[in-house]
Amino acid sequence: MEFEFLIGASPHKVTVEMKGEQLLLREGTVSFEANLSPISPGAVSLIRDGKSITAYYARQGERVLVFLGGRQYVLEAPGEERGHARHDDAGPEDKLRIKAPMPGKVIQISVAEGDEVRKNQTLAIVEAMKMENEIKSAIEAVVKKIHVAAGDLVDAERPLMELTPKG
Repeated sequence: MEFEFLIGASPHKVTVEMKGEQLLLREGTVSFEANLSPISPGAVSLIRDGKSITAYYARQGERVLVFLGGRQYVLEAPGEERGHARHDDAGPEDKLRIKAPMPGKVIQISVAEGDEVRKNQTLAIVEAMKMENEIKSAIEAVVKKIHVAAGDLVDAERPLMELTPKG
């Protein structure tokens, strides 16, 4: 089966075949074969040449976030209406309701209710799969409500906080 994904901002055509537990990925002349074994929801083991590497994944709307070999990949189907959206292009509701990018643990809340925040200011830090993700404000705003505290475990779609536009 052939798919076209955006990895970062670059489009890639990838052919994916599953034969039992054998996974075959091809992009152009490059191919990758490995045995695929589920570990848990959101995690699989890829075994190639006797070596195992764990891949973590989570859905975020139409996108799939993949953590593999210490790197993060964002996969999404391209298209005019669903192309790679920059954070600035998020809808008004997305800018006001702050969510974790994937399931994880809240490490730090950097603001308090009532604080004024500037665009790109760090609001919180969420650790997911041994990587810290800074959650930043997309707009100048005021923190309306904080729904979590440091140490909380969160799902990808659970709101961390809500903002009110400044002005």
